[in-house]
Order: sequence, then C-alpha cells, then structure tokens
Amino acid sequence: MNIIICGAGRVGYTIAKLLSEQNHSITVIDQSSEDIQKINDSLDVRAIVGKATYPSVLEKANAAEADMIIAVTKNDEINMLICQIAFSIFNVQKKIARIRSKHYLNPKFSKVYNKENLPIDVIISPEIEIAKSILRKLEAPGALDNVNFAHNKIRLLEILVNENCPLINIPLNEITKKFPKLEANILGVIRKEKFIILKKNDVMKKDDKTYVIINSDQMQQTLLAFGHEEKISTKILIIGG
Repeated sequence: MNIIICGAGRVGYTIAKLLSEQNHSITVIDQSSEDIQKINDSLDVRAIVGKATYPSVLEKANAAEADMIIAVTKNDEINMLICQIAFSIFNVQKKIARIRSKHYLNPKFSKVYNKENLPIDVIISPEIEIAKSILRKLEAPGALDNVNFAHNKIRLLEILVNENCPLINIPLNEITKKFPKLEANILGVIRKEKFIILKKNDVMKKDDKTYVIINSDQMQQTLLAFGHEEKISTKILIIGG
C-alpha cells in the first residue's frame, strides 16, 4: 500500500518503521528538518520537510496515489484538517487521525466524523489506548494482555509460560485429563518471535507467549492453571498525567 504519514515524532516514527518493515511504500511529512533527517538516516522510507496541511506538499507526496493517510502530528486540529484536505482534494480513501482532546472524543459528537462532515475513518488516541491496556491487565493479573469479545462474554488472554507453569511440556491433548475443569482453547504461541499454531501433540515451552480463548467466568481458573496466583489490584497510585 502507498501510505502517507504526517508527523515524524515518536508515534509517526514508530508507525513508519512498522509499516515499512511490512513492505509498504511509506512517505513521511513533517515541518521539523531534524525529525525528517532522523527518518532518512534510519528508515527505508521517503521523507519530506513541509506542512502537511498545504495541498502542494501533499501533492509532492503523491497523495493522489495514496491508499491511506495517517495524521499523527501533536495538534488535533491539524490532524483533522489534513484528513479533510486529503479527502476533498486528493480523494484518499482511508484516513486515520490521532486525536487526544477529550472534547473531540466525546461519543455524543462522534457522528461528525463521516464523509459529509469531517472525513476521518479511524481515530487513534494513544493515551486512551494506554489506559485501556492498563485496565485490561488489572482485570487479568498475571496475563500479559486481555481482550474481550461478544459483550465481555469471551476473553483472549496472552499468558507468559514460566518455569513454574503446571502446563509446561504437557501435550495439549493431555491437559484436560490433568486439569478436567479447565475450559480453554489454546490457539498457539509466540516462540522466538514467531507465531506457532499448536497441534494436539504439541507442548508449551518455557518463555512461550500463549494465546488462549476462554469464557470470561473461566479467567481466574485459567490463570491459576498457568501458575499465576496474583491478586487483583485494588489500590493504585498514579503519578503524572
């Protein structure tokens, strides 16, 4: 895909790095020549110094040929304007904007984000995502991550297998014999940075990151089966923000 990223700060740099590693064609735009030089020195992408709200700069970035534009500057209003110009002038079909202000994120006003008004297809808010991630981890102490589906009835857990895990080196088809009350579907593991789908005779090994589908009411039992007995935190100290 041809993707334009507006903003070469930490978020923009990270997105550009990840997408370029997936062989997408990336162009980064930023007013800071220093940030653009950093991009040029370390990433295999095209980088342009300029204001992404200027149609001439977007034209230089071949916006008419872009499949997607991602606006992640530090200014919400600029990100919104970039998406508007990209759609109105260059007909970019997929528009993603970083928006931080709670005033713009109020669900009551979400209907403004459409083709007829403000053409933003996806809103990303790193601060909100961090808060959600912390909440998910608090709900599943011992898990690396916890994502809910089907109105919170089903959970996908990411669990690290350590040396004390009772399930380690047990073939999957024998786990239910040893733990008859465990109702969990083990999808696979990340092992040495590669995702592996486990078959019935395969085993989990130390340092595997295991992905497990469970019913939400099986959360505590599943974590205990993996050897995690951490208690849910009830007292939390927040510093900064």
